[in-house]
Amino acid sequence: MSDMETDEEKKDEVYSSGEEGAQTVMSERVSNMANSIYSEFERMIQKYDQDVVSGLMPLMVSVLEQLDSAYSDNNEQLLELEMLSDDNEQLITQYEREKQLRKLAEKRYLEIEDQVEADQRNVENNIDALTHENKGLENRVKSYQDHVERLEERISEMKRQYDSLHNRHTEVIQS
Repeated sequence: MSDMETDEEKKDEVYSSGEEGAQTVMSERVSNMANSIYSEFERMIQKYDQDVVSGLMPLMVSVLEQLDSAYSDNNEQLLELEMLSDDNEQLITQYEREKQLRKLAEKRYLEIEDQVEADQRNVENNIDALTHENKGLENRVKSYQDHVERLEERISEMKRQYDSLHNRHTEVIQS
């Protein structure tokens, strides 16, 4: 019985690396690989003996745990990559929207600037036209003032002549 107990104890031997009693859930891919390897090891144990795989078993367990850890890390990185891709896509969309808004703002600014320049040119043209018209009116006013002065002088001259004629007429009548 002692041989049987030893054989059974050898069969029940558990290999793991890391903390004793730590429970980890392996990914399905690694779990399927572990089952396939375990089946192959059992076949080798039945055919040759447990000593054939005793040194290989801890190494294989460590490799499978590292593979599972690598799969887990890869999945986390894929999730992070997906989140970053979504963020990048949102940023690109926001950038394009802001770029379009900026183009519209620049276009509107140029339109307003052109309108202001056109208004300024119109105001300057109106000022020039009004200045020219004002000078013309000033010249006409001066001309009318000169004409009024000449007429006043003429009236004065005529009054003097009238007075002179009146005086003469009065002298002729009295004489």
